[in-house]
Amino acid sequence: MQLNLKVMSKFSYNISSLTDQNGESQIMIRIYVSRDQRFRIKSGIRVDSKRWGKKNEINIPLTDSPEREELLEKRAKLKTLTEYLEDAILNMTNRELITKEWVEKRVDLFHKPVRKKKEKETAPPETFFTLFNEYLNTHKLSEVRRKNFRVLYRTLQRYELYKRITGSRKFELTFDYLTPDTLSDIEGFISNEPAMFEKYPEIYEAIPYATRQSVKTPPKRKPKAGTEPGKRTTGEPGERGLNTICDLMTKFRTMVIWAFDSGHAKTNPFKRYSVGECVYGTPFYITNEERTRLYEADLSHNKQLETQRDIFVFQCLIGCRVSDLYKMTYRSIIDGAIEYIPRKTKEDRAITVRVPLSKTAKEIIDRYCDYERDVLFPLIVEQKYNQYIKQAMKEAGINRMVTIIDQKTRLEVQKPIWEVASSHMARRTFIGNIYKKVKDPNLVGALSGHKEGSKAFVRYRTIDDEMKKELINLLD
Repeated sequence: MQLNLKVMSKFSYNISSLTDQNGESQIMIRIYVSRDQRFRIKSGIRVDSKRWGKKNEINIPLTDSPEREELLEKRAKLKTLTEYLEDAILNMTNRELITKEWVEKRVDLFHKPVRKKKEKETAPPETFFTLFNEYLNTHKLSEVRRKNFRVLYRTLQRYELYKRITGSRKFELTFDYLTPDTLSDIEGFISNEPAMFEKYPEIYEAIPYATRQSVKTPPKRKPKAGTEPGKRTTGEPGERGLNTICDLMTKFRTMVIWAFDSGHAKTNPFKRYSVGECVYGTPFYITNEERTRLYEADLSHNKQLETQRDIFVFQCLIGCRVSDLYKMTYRSIIDGAIEYIPRKTKEDRAITVRVPLSKTAKEIIDRYCDYERDVLFPLIVEQKYNQYIKQAMKEAGINRMVTIIDQKTRLEVQKPIWEVASSHMARRTFIGNIYKKVKDPNLVGALSGHKEGSKAFVRYRTIDDEMKKELINLLD
């Protein structure tokens, strides 16, 4: 059976060399639809070229000011425009009709929507996915939550294609179609995507499992599945853990409840369908002594390993997320402290986190000082960074056994701590070790960026044996 499947477009940005009377230049969008359909168009959004970074994005100043608010609005508008164009391209039945003029017209419509005529006209039918987009466009969501909702959006698109291939070619996902049985079927699809990828690869050609919103050049054609035994190819689904599945279904429930409350859906099938709860094991992290042992371990035989070890130790000393670490520059260092606005929460709570730099942290910065570099450290891709963290801890002899929850089985398993280490362990290490000393979540939260009373904060610290002994000693 052949279907007219849609292909995901790619976007990248640069800035025009021409300036207007206000000293601003237009942001240009490069769109890659296919090998023969590559367009460079005006976005209709202008910024001062001094605020355009080397990574082809708008640089936002840290200090609150009218300029900062204006730049935040422009960045959000550019993001919304990109999503608008992406949806328009995806909804084209025949993508060969997409031309530069067609795209430019969509940009014009974005900035100047056509006013509805007074006469009653037949409105375009509301579909499940147009309503999903309406939910995303009318709700204030952080960048991370919006990205996660987009993952769910594409997953449901793939589910719709799956039902067309295995059932009716005219199948369309609608709110009326949703029942507890349907929700169970969707959840089964979400948890079984690796098998679907193998059996129905055409689905993933149309709606990729993973996609980047912006790339500088069109990616090379990905290798066929199975060319490297034991390794996943680019875009191949990995097996999702139960927590990930619960999180996606929870977001699905949120969107369906909105549709029901706003009158777009006649019923709420989640009233009769239970979504599982996320389960987290006892948080584990390395102690200050283990961190020191890791830092002092001789790894000079592998310069890259030694470098990434030092970066990880630095992250343990400031407690930031890896996404924030990768954005830091020398301008982030102010009066002996590192300052940053957490990316995960900056759209909801644009607060500045300030962490004083310890002697070791300053030592690591000085060791890799290079003012010609755009970022604070010689960074590598996050996946490789995680691999080096594991290898460094293993070679340093940090092999204490920890009990974790296997997210695929929800059973307790014991593993050496180096085997389950990742960049996020640095954040847990920072929070856990400081909390052991001060036992004040609000004080620690001021350094980690967690808001007061944060539920997520609890997952980063635990009451260890040392703290229990201190409590018991109070009885003597």
